[in-house]
Amino acid sequence: MESIRRFYEQQNDWVGIYGGGVTERHRQNAAAIYRLAGGRLGRLLELGAGGGQNAAAAADLGYSVIAIDIVPSFVENALQLASERRKGEMQAIQADFYEVEFRDRFDIVCYWDGFGIGSDEDQRRLLGRIAGWLAPTGFALIEVYTPWYWARAAGRRMEFGQVIRQYDFDARGCRMLDRWWPAGDEAAAVSQSLRCYSPDDLRSLLGGTGLKLEHVESRGAYDSERDHFDEDAAIEQAMQYLAMLVPKTGGKR
Repeated sequence: MESIRRFYEQQNDWVGIYGGGVTERHRQNAAAIYRLAGGRLGRLLELGAGGGQNAAAAADLGYSVIAIDIVPSFVENALQLASERRKGEMQAIQADFYEVEFRDRFDIVCYWDGFGIGSDEDQRRLLGRIAGWLAPTGFALIEVYTPWYWARAAGRRMEFGQVIRQYDFDARGCRMLDRWWPAGDEAAAVSQSLRCYSPDDLRSLLGGTGLKLEHVESRGAYDSERDHFDEDAAIEQAMQYLAMLVPKTGGKR
């Protein structure tokens, strides 16, 4: 996990995407939780929570939230957001979600924009842990990268001030590759690799985890030619989809 931690820390140092307060996008994510929960509130666990903005937006809707991230500076931001809310609405802890333990169960577990780190076996291990954290009538919401979008995005390069970002795609491993470096210093690049899954691939991955796929919906697509994000893109064009997972012996519905 050290290389992953370094990637996110460096990315944040260069473009500052994990600091600050709650934006409209974070509130839209919280609204999606509320909608898919059918308006039910309860205990929510967010994995890989970054600066805690999604967790704070969920807390503002009335959820009791625990946000986990491995990067200390991100957790500091999340703690600041927690301090701005009523006691008990939001907690933030620095932890590795492959190691952390909880005594109580959660009604909802969320993982926004990060699923796919490591091998298939790593994903199964995490999904098994999520199943163990869920209440019998609970559910998980996980954003999953699609192979079709990221195969098309291979080679795309963007500039953020003095920082370069480039996407590539590992067709054999079905992985999205994301590299960042300061302009003129590609040797200083940091990168991450995320496994992409179709919904059918995800169903196969879930075997033996105690979870089943209940629902999927598109999370939109970025059109680089028009420099426009299409929130209503069909899942066939989507960068990611949101997967609702429920316990095989219980679940939301």
